[in-house]
Amino acid sequence: MAEKYSQVNVSLADDDVKALDQMMTDDGLDNRSGFVRKLIRQERARRYSQPNPLVTVGEAIGAGE
Repeated sequence: MAEKYSQVNVSLADDDVKALDQMMTDDGLDNRSGFVRKLIRQERARRYSQPNPLVTVGEAIGAGE
C-alpha cells in the first residue's frame, strides 16, 4: 500500500539549508523531502526502539524507500 503524505513547511536558516543539502548529497539522495523523512525515521528508531542485534539500522528505519 502506498504511503499517504501530508505537506509540512518549515523555515530554516541558510546555514541549516546548506547543511541539510550537504548531508543529503553525502547520503546519495537528491530529494529533500525524502531525506527529511529518513532523518525523522532514524531519530524515532534511535529514541524508541530497543536494540536488537538481529536487525540493522537500515531495516529498522525502512531503508530503500
